[in-house]
Amino acid sequence: MLLMTLSVAPVAADPSALGTQDAGTAQLQQALTEAGFYRGPVDGSFGAQTQQAIMAFRKEVGATRSFSWDDSLWGALNSYVKPWTPFRYGETDRVEVNLTRQVAYVFKNAALVAVLPVSSGNGEPYTNQFGSFSNAHTPTGNFKIQRHIRGERISFLGVLWNPWYFTGGYALHGSPSVPAFPASHGCIRLTMWDSSWVESQLAIGMPFHVWFEPPGVGPVYSPGGTLPVGGPAPCPGGNCDTVAFFDAGSRFYLWSKIDQAHGISAFYYGNPGDVAFSGDWDGDGIDTPGLYRRSDGFVYLRNSNTEGVADINFYFGIPGDLPLAGDFDGDGKDTVAIYRPSEERVYVINELGQNGGGLGAADFSYQFGNPSDVPFAGDFNGDGIDTVGLHRPSTGNVFLNNAHEAGAADVQFIFGNPGDKMVAGDWDSNGTDTIAVYRPSNGLFYVKNSNGNGVAEVTVEAGTGLAGLVTMGR
Repeated sequence: MLLMTLSVAPVAADPSALGTQDAGTAQLQQALTEAGFYRGPVDGSFGAQTQQAIMAFRKEVGATRSFSWDDSLWGALNSYVKPWTPFRYGETDRVEVNLTRQVAYVFKNAALVAVLPVSSGNGEPYTNQFGSFSNAHTPTGNFKIQRHIRGERISFLGVLWNPWYFTGGYALHGSPSVPAFPASHGCIRLTMWDSSWVESQLAIGMPFHVWFEPPGVGPVYSPGGTLPVGGPAPCPGGNCDTVAFFDAGSRFYLWSKIDQAHGISAFYYGNPGDVAFSGDWDGDGIDTPGLYRRSDGFVYLRNSNTEGVADINFYFGIPGDLPLAGDFDGDGKDTVAIYRPSEERVYVINELGQNGGGLGAADFSYQFGNPSDVPFAGDFNGDGIDTVGLHRPSTGNVFLNNAHEAGAADVQFIFGNPGDKMVAGDWDSNGTDTIAVYRPSNGLFYVKNSNGNGVAEVTVEAGTGLAGLVTMGR
């Protein structure tokens, strides 16, 4: 087993100062380069720059932090695809600093170009330039690079190299000491060679985000080391359903099509905490957003994919119900149904309310599923009438009914992972709706063209940090 170790924690500024040259190290350097962790020469020299690239990789994948390499890490390196980062609409060039993993990600033209080892504020008290105590913390938030000094900058706390200031006196800067742990007074330290490399990558005004990683997320891996994005053309006829994702701030991102080259139009609708769904409310052939306010059972529907107030609003259900929408009677217009977890019951109406009033009794209702299930609707057998499906997030089970009636599901299978968010749509223009899931932990959207067990036919990168999604019509 190949084992390479650095015996001291401080890392020399000269990347060729340590180690010998060999083919195994060159192979490792090439793999680290392709994954975005190494930016030095592929020369087989196990020097400080190679060791810091190993440290960045170990930080990123959650391995024990060390400047050493051994063959047990090859599987993770070969299958590494990308980091988890929050969704950023329109920010094709940006810096993301993950304080949890002590790495920084540089994106150019919406692509990850580097994973940099960093060291941030250690939280310890220190005496500032005014003679009072401060805590050595790194500020978190959404910033932009404000100013830059090329070369040496001598500050009260020491020497900064090539500092890029993102808020007040806090900067991303080069340092001869970038350990595995937070060690600075609050700035974000880079290695000296990375501080030179970013000179051609960063610019004044570039978005700069600093955050701690939320629980339950992490890097994306792919068996065999290939990017898990692709598959056959999802819409050969050009007349397929698509999706709109939304974030926690009630901003919708409507995709023009489901593939890696999708265009996005964005608009705000609703309040944080509203449950989103969608449907063709006016029969014009275009799906538009709906919102359900679970605190009071109020429905808000809009007839265009633009910002503005609801065109239709009414009460339906009781607090705690979950909405879904579909053409439940085949008349060409979508209406709203609710799933009441406390009763394990679906309530369906075939008309919409108006003017802020309430609806009367549902046209029909029936029992289906368990209290923890999440409802969605679709035409699962191609008969022109939408029916109800349920997703059990804890297990990945999917239950589909082809009629509005109680009893066992007509179709049952497992797809996705616990925590996935499920929708249904006609993704391949064959007249039948099938399921798809968005996985918040890695930001991927997995599309099935059949309702059954098995892998997704199409996988598309949607972005991480999104709250959910709805199906949008053709």
